[in-house]
Amino acid sequence: MDRDRGSKDVTIKDVAKRAGVAISTVSRVLNGLDKVSPKTEKKVKEAVEELGYVQNGLAVSMVTGQTRTIMMVVPDFTNDFNGAVIQGAEEYLKEQGYTMLIFSTKDFKEEDFENLYRRFSKLVDGVLVVPANPDDMDYGRWEKPLVLIDCYRPGQDYYTVEIDNAKGGYLLARELLLNGHTRIGLVGGIPGASLGGQRIAGFERAMKEYGVPVDKRLMMRGQHFEDTGYRGMKKLWDLPDRLRPTGVVAVNNLTCIGCMEALSEQGAVIGEDISLVGFDDHLLARYSVPGITVIVRPTIEMGREGAKLLVRQLRKEEIGQKRVVMEIKLKRRNSVKRLLV
Repeated sequence: MDRDRGSKDVTIKDVAKRAGVAISTVSRVLNGLDKVSPKTEKKVKEAVEELGYVQNGLAVSMVTGQTRTIMMVVPDFTNDFNGAVIQGAEEYLKEQGYTMLIFSTKDFKEEDFENLYRRFSKLVDGVLVVPANPDDMDYGRWEKPLVLIDCYRPGQDYYTVEIDNAKGGYLLARELLLNGHTRIGLVGGIPGASLGGQRIAGFERAMKEYGVPVDKRLMMRGQHFEDTGYRGMKKLWDLPDRLRPTGVVAVNNLTCIGCMEALSEQGAVIGEDISLVGFDDHLLARYSVPGITVIVRPTIEMGREGAKLLVRQLRKEEIGQKRVVMEIKLKRRNSVKRLLV
């Protein structure tokens, strides 16, 4: 008599008996070690389903050398962008039969990264990282297949998924310029090869192209946090009328939210008293009145693409380009005032 479906003592031997094949054949099907005929594969999978057989993960990893587990590291869990990237990566990995361990690195120092890796490296096959900004970690020392998402490091040999950050900064500045703004401020971003630095470069390119000098007094650079946006906008608002910008570019979603908070405290009406544009189509950008003009990134798709790149590495597939650059678009709302020109 067959054992009950889902019984804890169902073994691979039971599956082999039900399917009418050798135990080694069941092992090859379940572990994907080599090809068997479609007919045999179908019989084995049907037997697994009928009996409710669950593989021993430790035993599988000993046979295949893989745990089918991926580590994902993000700066924090509060940023909508990170949540969307996690969603996209998890959806794809689940489709491919992988599970995911997710860690937040907020306030991590380099030794914390090393401790994290030492504790979990043997449990995972590869790593997805959304680096903090700025971030100069040497992830190559982890000696695992790895993909960086929302990050590009010139001269370093990583697989990356990103957007054209310079183009995004350019489009936001141009939107203000085309609406007659010439006193334009910027909040957030650190110059250099970081994504914030690329957005600053795009902003400056648009200003130069339209013959408008960049006023350094209106550049409130800093890390991509709400507090950076809040403090930067407050400083800009407190400038004398002749210096105060009529339009501001927020370098990411968190700085944009900080800017909105500072303006709300001042009783300023966005789109009337001052114009504001930013990155990422976050909830406040969509549902505030007025809505905020933003650069829309394919955030969920970025997570999926990163996971695809990682799985292709694990499968030792040939990959042509290590750098995947995804498309962006400008979403216009009512946060930019048209000035007389």
